[in-house]
Amino acid sequence: MIDIHPPHHAPMTLREFFTHLFIIILGILIAIGLEQSVEYFHHRHLAAEARRALLAERDTNESSNQLNIFATKRHQRDLQHDLALLQAVRAHQPLPPGPFIVRHVRYLYLEDEWRKLHQSGTINYLTENLNPVDYRYANQDAFMAKVDRSNEDVYRAASILRTAHDPLDMTFESNIVFNEFLKRFAAAHENLPQQEVDAAWATLAEPANFNTLSSAQIDALERALQIAFVDDDALLTYCFNIKRNLTNNPVP
Repeated sequence: MIDIHPPHHAPMTLREFFTHLFIIILGILIAIGLEQSVEYFHHRHLAAEARRALLAERDTNESSNQLNIFATKRHQRDLQHDLALLQAVRAHQPLPPGPFIVRHVRYLYLEDEWRKLHQSGTINYLTENLNPVDYRYANQDAFMAKVDRSNEDVYRAASILRTAHDPLDMTFESNIVFNEFLKRFAAAHENLPQQEVDAAWATLAEPANFNTLSSAQIDALERALQIAFVDDDALLTYCFNIKRNLTNNPVP
């Protein structure tokens, strides 16, 4: 047998029903608002951290760009000397003094923070116009890709200078020494004594006996150096684009 108990309160009036419904809806709206407020401040915190990280990466890349401008101009001077040396070899004239250098020193641009912003989705929380930043990173990527290709091409062309009697003096220690020099050079804003700079660059010289080269080999090497010279013009354009971008867009 089922017991039926009378309700403990009087039936709810229509006004009481809508009041109760309003309280429920208001509670839901408050909860949603609080959740959105928490997300809003969290996103603002992520955006602020992202800006600080981008500014730090920007400062590093600005220093890298300055060094890449110097190194590319220095490489062009090295190529000018190399071409003059090959002309002297072809004409059987005394060789101009100075080392024969084909290596193009370059400093890496950082892009870890820029990539993380895209991968994490944090970039969607930045409200400023990021087109200038994207343009700068695109030029950095283009510089690195082109300098790597150009270096590979000129290194292969210069391989005809190598013989079985070349000194095997490339060591990890010498690599460390040159990289420490580059750090000092960048920290000094290119104001190291010229003698120290020349001495460091001289360690990049190619060992070579040019008298063993045939006319065809000289022509091929000369052509490769000329192409590298033109490549450097394009590389400097990327660097100047980056420098102009940094000047015109101080933040981020």
